[in-house]
Amino acid sequence: MSGSTYLVETYAMKMLYKEKMKTLEKEEATTHEIICNDQLKESSSSSSSSGGWFTKMFKKVHPVTTPSLDSATKSRTF
Repeated sequence: MSGSTYLVETYAMKMLYKEKMKTLEKEEATTHEIICNDQLKESSSSSSSSGGWFTKMFKKVHPVTTPSLDSATKSRTF
């Protein structure tokens, strides 16, 4: 009789574990959806207002050129 008690307890623990895992998966799925939706909203709002990452990738950078000291001294020697 005591052997069947362990089987019932094991079965109950297994069922509780399955239920717990199902609820954790549901919570994870909903939080993942929320995070994805938030990121989608942020990326769409930032891309529409500022032109997106594609335009930033090809942004022209104009370096500041200063006259070099070597060229100034060479012109004075001639």
